[in-house]
Order: sequence, then structure tokens, then C-alpha cells
Amino acid sequence: MSEEVHLPTVLFADDDPHIRTLLSDTLTQAGFAVLAAEDGLSLIRIAQEQLPDIILVDLMLPGVDGYEAIRQLRNDTRTAHLPIIIVTARANPSDVVIGFDTGADDYITKPFNEAELVARIRSLLRRITKRPVRNPLTGLPGNVLIGEEIRYRLQRGEPFTLLYTDINEFKAFNDKYGFARGDQVIRLVAELCEQAQQFFAPHAIFVGHIGGDDFVLLCPSTVAADLARWLVDQFEQAALSLYDEEDRQRGYLVGYDRAGNLRHIPLATMAVGGVSSRLDATVDELSREAAAMKHAAKVFGTSAVIIDHVRLR
Repeated sequence: MSEEVHLPTVLFADDDPHIRTLLSDTLTQAGFAVLAAEDGLSLIRIAQEQLPDIILVDLMLPGVDGYEAIRQLRNDTRTAHLPIIIVTARANPSDVVIGFDTGADDYITKPFNEAELVARIRSLLRRITKRPVRNPLTGLPGNVLIGEEIRYRLQRGEPFTLLYTDINEFKAFNDKYGFARGDQVIRLVAELCEQAQQFFAPHAIFVGHIGGDDFVLLCPSTVAADLARWLVDQFEQAALSLYDEEDRQRGYLVGYDRAGNLRHIPLATMAVGGVSSRLDATVDELSREAAAMKHAAKVFGTSAVIIDHVRLR
């Protein structure tokens, strides 16, 4: 039996039915599976449900325009990694610049050359394939997309807080139970971060996975403190189920520290450090400042939240 061949799926949005027909025919003949939307809301919904390989967006969409559609796609952890090409009749370079700042990866102008459009799609898919954009364990956006999202929010100038989470005594947990159960801890943190996103501000919070037990959340500054405390509390309760009954009842692990000394090791807790955005800040500066706040929170050795040098838990 021959194996089923995967056709890359292209999702596009255009309010002109003639353009939709032309694009569908062109892309199908070029060997792509095709999904079509006629407005921005449909584009966002289909992208979230179907997770295509690449998206083409007309900037002049009715209702939710192309700019806003791109912004929402980039702000959703399910679709943040998807490559996006702008297809637009706008000739003003500033319109294209805004599209890139919003999160697009490439653009082509109408009327487009069919061969050029197909070539651009294939080229972008090749580049994305070579660039790991999601963490393989959690499926969350990785370092590349985290940096892009921070840069995008700084460019927009809207205040936000960068939260950086870390698990206390995670190494001791891994040493005792092995990497497979350690991965369960990491997936638990990912699930809690995504729950926090939906609970506090589903369209305004970005969740990323740096690697290991380190996660990042970008959120409105108005909810940062409550969100961080919620995360810490939820993790403290949920993590208990990952311990053996004996260790859970005792309240600590018995193991060796880095110096080889036998000691009682506390159960895992979460430390969260945070920093508020500034108009003159760079991605590197905010990242370093958030890391410093996280390290300050870890000093306490228990559940702790420190944002802008203030301990909030």
C-alpha cells in the first residue's frame, strides 16, 4: 500500500469571489490543498480549527481587516507560528511596512503573477521548515516567536508585562522520578499557562516556551499580578499529583544536593519574575530584566512572584 502524500495546506482570505476562484485554481494546480475565507473573522476561525501550513491575507477585508486578522493570529498560541503572506492591491510602501510590523512574513501585490505567488509560497514554506518555531514537547511558540512578539508589542507602544516562570527544585524531581515524569511537569506548566491565557485575557496574552521548565507570558500590565499569583497557586496544587504518595505525604524528597550531601528537598513550587514594558526598551533589555526578577523570586526557595522589584507573593 502506498503512503498518503501530505499536501501543504494554504488558507487564504479575499472578499472578491473571482479572486477566490483564481487563487483556488492556481494553488490546486500547483499541488496545494486549499482553504478559502471571504472575510477576516472566517480566516481566523478556519486557521484556529484547521491549522494550515501557510496563510495568504488580503489587507482590505470586510469587518476585521487584514491587519487585525494578522494581529489576532499572531496573538493566539495555536496560530502564532504560521507563516503569513500579504496579498494586497495597496501600492503605498507604508501599508506593507505596517503589515510586516503586524506580523506578516512576506507580501505580493495585485494583480499578482501566478508563478511568482506559488514561488513565494514554496520559498517561505522552505524557510519556515528549516526554522524551529515551536517547542516539540509543548507545541508552544519557541524563542524565535517569543522575540518577535516582544518586538511587535514594543513597536505598538501598548503597555504590557513580561512574565518569566521557573520551577524550583525541578532538577531534584527529575533526578528522583526520571525525565518522563519531568516532562509531565513541563506539560502541566504549559497547560496552566494556556488556561491563564483563556481565563484572564484570551486575545491579549501570549504564551511561549523558552525550553526546559522556563516559560514566558506577555500580558496586559493590568492583569499581570493576578495572573502570576494564579499561576503559582494552581501549580502548587496540581504538582502534588505528580509525586509518589510517600513523598507527597512526607512533604519533601530525600536526595543529594550538588555537593553530594544527603538532604531534604522541598516539593516543587513556581517562581515568577516580571518586568513592565518601556517605550525605550529593547527585546534584549526586557528579557534580561525579567530573568533578573525571576532569579530574585527563586531566592526565596518557595512559591514567589516578583514584578518590577516588588514581591507580590
